Amino acid sequence: MTRHVCEQCLKAKAACICDWISPVNNQTRIVILQHPDETKKPLGTAKIATLCLDNVELWVGVDFSNVPYFNELVTDFKHCAAVLYPAELATDLNDWTCNDSLINNLNNDNCSKTLIVLDGTWRNTREIMLSNKPLQDLLKVKLKPSKHSDYRIRKAPMVESLSTVEAISLSLSILEPETRVDPMLNCFKEMIDYQIECMGEEVYRKNYLDKADK
Repeated sequence: MTRHVCEQCLKAKAACICDWISPVNNQTRIVILQHPDETKKPLGTAKIATLCLDNVELWVGVDFSNVPYFNELVTDFKHCAAVLYPAELATDLNDWTCNDSLINNLNNDNCSKTLIVLDGTWRNTREIMLSNKPLQDLLKVKLKPSKHSDYRIRKAPMVESLSTVEAISLSLSILEPETRVDPMLNCFKEMIDYQIECMGEEVYRKNYLDKADK
């Protein structure tokens, strides 16, 4: 049987998410560093972010130290870059500001921030962090989610763990509250609902709900 694949989202037509995609006009530059393992997963949410966001880049790999553009991004203060990473001493995202003296006297209000987001499991993201010394030295910012993730078909190691698209959506809602991030979250919800419908309520409860209650 022939499987028809959507070239935009690279999913089988039966599971295509393109009908749920709507543009998000974000000002903050989002750079997603995706671990190669994530490219093999059919339900990765970074793809939703890359299809919705106007200002986004997706790089796949582990060690980016030999990529000139990456080194410029994380070392040149004009990019005002920070990495979203829950390190112990990470700055709350609400408190992230650009230091004028370090970005060629550009005004804070006119500074375009770059948020680097690591996409993968905790083990994957740690591998990316450890493989890139400039990334370790970069300012780290963190989120404080007020609710649990809606990624109902994923077994997260911690209740506060968010999917990549949820983390980006929450970040943008803080950094630029005037920007509507609903389209990304709606697409994410539709994808989850569709997958639960495909697997059936009984399978969903057995593999996700029931185990979560134990």
